[in-house]
Amino acid sequence: MRLTLLRFFSKRPLALVALAAVGAIGVAAGAAHLALGGPDEGSQESSAADNPRKILGRGWFDSWPEKRRDTLRLYFFGGGGIGIYDEGSSYRYAVDVFELERQGDKLDISFLQDGKKTETRFTITPCDEKPPFDLCLDLADSPRGPKRYYGFDDDEDYALIEPFAQGWIKDARARAR
Repeated sequence: MRLTLLRFFSKRPLALVALAAVGAIGVAAGAAHLALGGPDEGSQESSAADNPRKILGRGWFDSWPEKRRDTLRLYFFGGGGIGIYDEGSSYRYAVDVFELERQGDKLDISFLQDGKKTETRFTITPCDEKPPFDLCLDLADSPRGPKRYYGFDDDEDYALIEPFAQGWIKDARARAR
């Protein structure tokens, strides 16, 4: 599984750089949230359905690629108001960078290349319909691709997708205490 992602990003260096930059912003925002007294892991507020902030700082995939030619769609919504949308395979892909504003369960998205703007509502629910994912993101009006994307609720599961994220998460938690 890790090898597939390493191959995926080795052929998409710009996607990796963009994801790393946006990820760093998301982790920093998460650390600030924890430092300011964010919800406990065991609290009801931290459940996926009750916390629209779970959309931020994690990758949302339409599927898990099995082969290098499998097409993948990926959203990353950064906590700093910037996100990326990536679509393609290891051999051919396109990356769109967008500005976003999240208010509760509503997103305002503005793609920087073509100027397309959209507003959509979203819901995040626990689900296990597509392993290895355990969260579902449903977009009411998806600006690109399907209306349902999948992600990871657990930071350790997320670190399997982005091996460099594990160190960032650990450092952010240490600074937040």
